[in-house]
Amino acid sequence: MIKKSDFLSIVIPTYNAGRDLRRLLCQLRKQYHFANAEIIVIDSSSTDGTPECAKSFNARVISISQNEFNHGATRNLGIEECNGELVCLFTQDALPVNDKYLFSLVETLEREDAAGGFARQIPMNNATPLVKRDVQRWIAGSDQPRTMHIDSPNHFFSASPMERYLTCVFDNVSSIIRKEAWDKIPFPHAPFGEDVEWAYRALCNGYKLIYEPKAVVQHSHQRSAQYTYKRTFVDHYRLNQLFGLRIIPSRRKALRSFMISSCKDWLYLAQNPQWDSDWLKSACSIPFHAWSSAWGQYNGAKAAACGAPIYQSRDV
Repeated sequence: MIKKSDFLSIVIPTYNAGRDLRRLLCQLRKQYHFANAEIIVIDSSSTDGTPECAKSFNARVISISQNEFNHGATRNLGIEECNGELVCLFTQDALPVNDKYLFSLVETLEREDAAGGFARQIPMNNATPLVKRDVQRWIAGSDQPRTMHIDSPNHFFSASPMERYLTCVFDNVSSIIRKEAWDKIPFPHAPFGEDVEWAYRALCNGYKLIYEPKAVVQHSHQRSAQYTYKRTFVDHYRLNQLFGLRIIPSRRKALRSFMISSCKDWLYLAQNPQWDSDWLKSACSIPFHAWSSAWGQYNGAKAAACGAPIYQSRDV
């Protein structure tokens, strides 16, 4: 049972957040039981009035330079400033769908006595058919709750790289952690994938994590093929580092993945015809995204396996 409303803090990293942040803060200030929660915004030198917008919702703003931004370290900076026993983390473009979001997430965390948890994501209303499909297929798109805990370290470490990764899935698009657990296990100083690595470390140290689909945010993007490559590259670089995961180990398999993915996507659109401009754009972009994804998976894991350095980017 939730006993009080002043033990929760919220941390939001921002950069030129625009209307997204205003929508998010409006929804947070309407949350049942947590409307007056402490909000800390870590802003990477926005030029569009983001800090002023945050302050108008009684949020505390900490400004850093764009060069200082790091997915792990920036969130650590925000959490360090929090007064709450629990800390909710959002990206600037995640939008809770109702006023029970925080209550649902906190209630489940308390009931399960977990160190952290993450919420369900559903696509934005204007998302393209393929984007909607991909969001719904993702673990954070499932309507089934999950509790993650490593009962047997021997069983966990003898599992396949994919099985170990799926056990450790965690998503800071919309998540919650106990500050007490964070004190012992802060987010790693990582250019990307700080959430999965934190979950991996937490689970290996005996903590329990939860996925609560009753807490829902809207979050999706229609990205360029260039972004798809960059994002997939860093994803699979980090997954190889953490779990030894290498889904596409050769150029031949990258080509095979490209062909299969393209055919599956075209078939999906054919089975779900809309015949509007977004549908047609999706159909035309399929081979570019399929190739970017396959090549990103191959190159990202290969770079990690070879020990090549990864780049830092505020855009992923």
